[in-house]
Amino acid sequence: MYTQYEALTGTLRGACNTVTRLKKLLVIVDPDDDSDFVIERAILLAFYGKADVLLVMNKANALPQHSDVQPGLAARFFRSQKQLFTEHYQARLAALKTRFETQGINTETYFTSDKNSADVILRKIREFEPDMTLKSVQATSALSRILITNTDWKLVKGCPTPLLLVKACPWAEDGAILTAVDPLHTKAQQNQLDHLMLDTTVNLARSLQLNARVFHCYFPDLSAMFPKVVDAELYIREVREIHWSKVKALLGEHGLSEDQATLTRGDLIKTLSQTIRTARANILVLGALSRNAVESAIIGSTAEKILYDTPCDVLIMKHNG
Repeated sequence: MYTQYEALTGTLRGACNTVTRLKKLLVIVDPDDDSDFVIERAILLAFYGKADVLLVMNKANALPQHSDVQPGLAARFFRSQKQLFTEHYQARLAALKTRFETQGINTETYFTSDKNSADVILRKIREFEPDMTLKSVQATSALSRILITNTDWKLVKGCPTPLLLVKACPWAEDGAILTAVDPLHTKAQQNQLDHLMLDTTVNLARSLQLNARVFHCYFPDLSAMFPKVVDAELYIREVREIHWSKVKALLGEHGLSEDQATLTRGDLIKTLSQTIRTARANILVLGALSRNAVESAIIGSTAEKILYDTPCDVLIMKHNG
């Protein structure tokens, strides 16, 4: 049986390195949202990291292609409309480029009107090789929940770099970067991933002058008490000590103090959301391991709930290899 925590750290495949320095950022710009929070995040990260930025926008054009239109007035009309369409979005990118450049950030732009948005963006990510990719996820006003689109999920699963999913909320000035670790994970790769995430958290927190925090949730297997007669409180206390000792070892290896960690028991989603609010977390750092189809089906709903319900940005990192 998979633990709640394995559900949190599963489903995805790919590779990435520790974010020690942000030299290059790729920013996916929403063509339909002028108040995109991803732009503010990118300016902040690029400014502090002295990073170069590539702004990427994809907006599918519903107009007929040249091959679908007979020569003549109609063809000329559609060509002119397509040109106006392209110029409109390129002008938006140019205006955003100016915003970055006024902050001393070297910025380039790339516009495409491909129908397969995720595929073209993933190709650009592999070509540009950024240290981090940024993408906004939008809240639906009717349901007051985050909308994770099909394109978002393809990027989450296929992005070869750390992927920052940006929520439409401002960062707290005295906020934190919170990493969810699992030092008792059954896969050895998770141990390496925990170290990658903690290195990234410490480096980003230092660069952005934020607090570094660590989160771990455990859920005691009460069935282990039966058929033996075991004192429940004693058993739960022993389980807590096992988990806490592993967390403390991780903290020590990364120069973090015990008061920078939160250890919770029970409902993962509930306790994680509470910790995010208490710590005033601006970013939640999650790890992702590759899994087979059956495992992905089991834990996909948990990963989706995490992305939907966490009240802060989510940085997804993957095991290097």
